[in-house]
Amino acid sequence: MKRIAIIDDEPDARQALRTLLTTLCPEATICGEADSVASAFVLLRQTQPQAILLDISLGDGTGFDLLDRFPQLPFQVIFTTAHNDFALKAFRYHALDYLLKPINPMELVAAIDRVREVPPVDYPVRINHLLESHRTGQLNKITLTTQQEIVFVNVDQIIHLESDGSYTTFHLLTKERHVISHPMKTFEEMLPSTDFFKLHQSHLINLAHVKSVLREDGGYALMQDGYKVPIARRRKEEFLKVLKDRF
Repeated sequence: MKRIAIIDDEPDARQALRTLLTTLCPEATICGEADSVASAFVLLRQTQPQAILLDISLGDGTGFDLLDRFPQLPFQVIFTTAHNDFALKAFRYHALDYLLKPINPMELVAAIDRVREVPPVDYPVRINHLLESHRTGQLNKITLTTQQEIVFVNVDQIIHLESDGSYTTFHLLTKERHVISHPMKTFEEMLPSTDFFKLHQSHLINLAHVKSVLREDGGYALMQDGYKVPIARRRKEEFLKVLKDRF
């Protein structure tokens, strides 16, 4: 059984998670609940769960404050929060998962399925890197969750993102492509705006990997992988100015 702790300062939210886990995740057992940083710290030391469902806003602090109390984290973290700002999005791509309230039941099931009975050896290291990213405001690596695997990608390896409705394809320098079941807007808001530019409604590019600008058919950005990304007419002037200022 996977031992799960629920940490949320809202009773209704804890009840909702408890119901979802009991109904949909038979392999999970709830080892305790807490509603504050102080009570969660005691709970986690006493119960030693494999994973925690952690809200960001707690009665006496934040989820960040709780994680900072552990020199190394012996559990995996699944964030469950209504907050959606830049700093918190960084968490989602280093933690096991980041679930936005109201919680999608199937996303919760998928996250619990990925909880390991014994956390991977490098998990405390990855979480500490995550905390450092929060403190510095820099995001150097993200986690891409596909249907087959969880992939850790350096941000500077991303050439461009391509949107297809609620799915996003990541094109990487390694020539790999990863299809993620989240809209591109999720990643657009997280990735640094100084490095990434929305060239078209369906394309977000890494400016560092633009090889040239082609004039044909209204204009294209030729990327390092040979992909030609169309330049939206309303974005062309700003794009050229950004390139000029950057290089």
